[in-house]
Amino acid sequence: MNINKVSIALDCKNHIGESCFWDSKENCLIWTDIEGKTIWKLDESNQSFKFNLPDRAGFILPRKKDGFIIGFPKFIAISNQNFSSFEKICDVEVSIKKTRINDAKVDPYGGIVFGTYNEDPDKLNRKPIANLYRLAPDLSLTHLLSNITVSNGLAFSQKDNIMYFADTPTGRIQKFSYNQDFKKLIELESNMIFKDVGEPDGATLDIDDNYWSARVRGKCIICIDTKNGKIIEKIDLPTSTPTCVTFGNSDLSCLYVTSLRADPNNDSADGNLYKIKTGTQGLKQLLADF
Repeated sequence: MNINKVSIALDCKNHIGESCFWDSKENCLIWTDIEGKTIWKLDESNQSFKFNLPDRAGFILPRKKDGFIIGFPKFIAISNQNFSSFEKICDVEVSIKKTRINDAKVDPYGGIVFGTYNEDPDKLNRKPIANLYRLAPDLSLTHLLSNITVSNGLAFSQKDNIMYFADTPTGRIQKFSYNQDFKKLIELESNMIFKDVGEPDGATLDIDDNYWSARVRGKCIICIDTKNGKIIEKIDLPTSTPTCVTFGNSDLSCLYVTSLRADPNNDSADGNLYKIKTGTQGLKQLLADF
């Protein structure tokens, strides 16, 4: 499926590039630099735009109405189109000092599923105190999973009610079935754990329900056949720390990859935005019904 070489889409030197998606309303890629406290946009003519935020944003997602849903460290807010105003709609884990909001995706029913992340600087001794939640369109909050360290890898099949999720340090990509209100979340059998390709970070599905996983500290992305749990493609990257993937451009055939800089003072390939022309297509971005 990888028919062209990897190229740099934008030399942006993000601290932690994350949460990328293709916005069909503005016809551009949008993502967050978490530690940089910024939102970035890149259009098809390769023009980039950068917006400052009042705090770190673990995720940004589009809505059916104007503006965006943003996950700040301890609350979720609705922003206007140019990120100059923010309306808080949900507090998150305010009593757990070491966690912040991390990965998130819009679900097929217009809500958002998001997880938290234990950002204790002592990485070797981080405890699984983070959680996974769903915020429904009526703004009710449902707790889905606990005993998590780093929430990542969220993706939704639009053919079946299957959700994918990864707690990064475990290395395992999990599968769950769910119903419309997410009151029933049932873990399904999954053998999607892979050695020597880094750890699972952000992810997306293509039109064939293959799961594309950014492998942080693995210098690659992998494409997994979700029917048999086998890797069907591995694409090496210039950066050792890819963080998130999404399909973009008007035909959704270009795979975009964000990355992070483990050493902010190191002027390397880490932290840039990459793109890969593929032989497949992504799914149209879902919109939050808030």
